[in-house]
Amino acid sequence: MRNRRVVVRIAVIAGAWLPFFVFWIFFVMSFTKGNLGFAATSGAFSIGGAALLGLGVWRFCRNRPWPMRVRLSFYAKHLAAAAAYAAIWLTALNAGFALVEGKPFVEMLNSSLRSHVIGWQFLMGAWLYGLIAGVSYAIQIREGASESERRALRAESALVAARLEALRSRLNPHFLFNALHTVGALVRQDSARAENAVEKLGDILRHTLRDDLGETVSFREEWALTERYLEFEQLRYEERLSVSREIDPSSFSCSTPSFALQTLVENAVRHSIAHRVEGGRIEISTRVSDGTFFLRVRDEGAGIIGSPVAEPPRNGYGLRALRERLEAVYGDAASLVVRSGDGAGGGYEVSITMPCHPTAVETGDES
Repeated sequence: MRNRRVVVRIAVIAGAWLPFFVFWIFFVMSFTKGNLGFAATSGAFSIGGAALLGLGVWRFCRNRPWPMRVRLSFYAKHLAAAAAYAAIWLTALNAGFALVEGKPFVEMLNSSLRSHVIGWQFLMGAWLYGLIAGVSYAIQIREGASESERRALRAESALVAARLEALRSRLNPHFLFNALHTVGALVRQDSARAENAVEKLGDILRHTLRDDLGETVSFREEWALTERYLEFEQLRYEERLSVSREIDPSSFSCSTPSFALQTLVENAVRHSIAHRVEGGRIEISTRVSDGTFFLRVRDEGAGIIGSPVAEPPRNGYGLRALRERLEAVYGDAASLVVRSGDGAGGGYEVSITMPCHPTAVETGDES
């Protein structure tokens, strides 16, 4: 299968250069009174050499993507590469002519210099370089657009799955039982707190069922949802749930996949607080540095290594789905890391690193 792909690729490249080869034959024949053999041989050297050198140009362009901003160093490198390409190509061209005509290479080169043909050959070589580089960058841009489309499709699919998972986790019998039990207890004890609990539960469900959620939301919006979720859970667990917040104000200028922070916090509550009689503490912190958004959630759940009661790894569906969404939205620029302590007090820590992309609201663009 691999050999077949190589053959197909070579055939495509040869087909792309074939029109140039045919044009060269007719061009040379017009000056040599129909000498087809000479024209074909010289065409093999000129166009074949250009094609072989083009492979180097392709790799050169691959290693130097088109810059988003004007950079003089980028164009200077290409000018130098074009000059080198033209010089090598015209050397191969004159070597081919010398071989066909049976003359020494130096004599052929001197003849080209005396007739000033070498100047036109150099310009043609530079033109060929520009043509190859232009095609290379056009293909790169097309591939980048296709990859962006694939990422958008993956992000959309992952978003749908995340919304369904968020809805399922909210509406599962266990959650509803505990939520209604909390509300029922509060009705008998404190009607105002019960009303507050119902409002917070309604806000969570309303946000989950929204139809206008994109693949990312502003961190300000994600933080508001997480706060409502924590407020509701604190009505249930009271002093058993302690929350520490260290939020960098710059974080609110960033966007994040929807339900990203809420997923991490819910995971911490489920695995750390809900199953511990004494409850525990959840630490939420964010930081923005050099265009990178760092998000961390830590809890006091027992670590796996050396812990008296081993807990299952925190790599359930929620974290797997979140990791897939991060990859779909940001590619290799984002990561999700789970760390476990080495004892009962070691705790769990989940951290996300992603680019700080500004949101439309934060930048003032509401269109």
